[in-house]
Amino acid sequence: MDSISSYICMLLINLFVLVIPVILYLKLKDKVNPLVYLKIIGNSKQGILIAIIVSSLFIILLITKNAITRFNSIHLNLGILWISGLLVGFLEEIPFRGFLLQKLSNHMKFWKANLLTTVIFVSFHIPTWINSNTDIIRAAISISMVSLALGYLFKEYKSLWIPIICHSVFNLCIWIGL
Repeated sequence: MDSISSYICMLLINLFVLVIPVILYLKLKDKVNPLVYLKIIGNSKQGILIAIIVSSLFIILLITKNAITRFNSIHLNLGILWISGLLVGFLEEIPFRGFLLQKLSNHMKFWKANLLTTVIFVSFHIPTWINSNTDIIRAAISISMVSLALGYLFKEYKSLWIPIICHSVFNLCIWIGL
């Protein structure tokens, strides 16, 4: 299977196995408005602003790091990966930070819930890393730090837009070679 087909397949799996069940659970079992519970609506303007600031700082940090260490060429010709990069923030942040982190936080202290969510989030990515010959240890450390930070920002600002946007920007930066 080529990489474009793999990404489309992964997006569909995330949608049908993770996102739709979360929305149905919230709507039918918890009887809440999923958009409110997931914090997609409510504090969105501040969340989007914080996400733009954090993402901009992240991009500046990556460019600075690459300028100091080695500057690889940037690959802007990602084709469908641009769309995938934008969608992955929604498709992974809704089930992990929007749902799982909040549910776990109801039963344990936030940092324990954030750590457990991060372990599950990293584990979720391992098959993809194996398939793409990624350095699993390096990727797990990097993704763990990002996941913990996104969980904290989500809790602090009560907006899923921060993890959604930052996650998408993070993935796109990795894919273009920053």
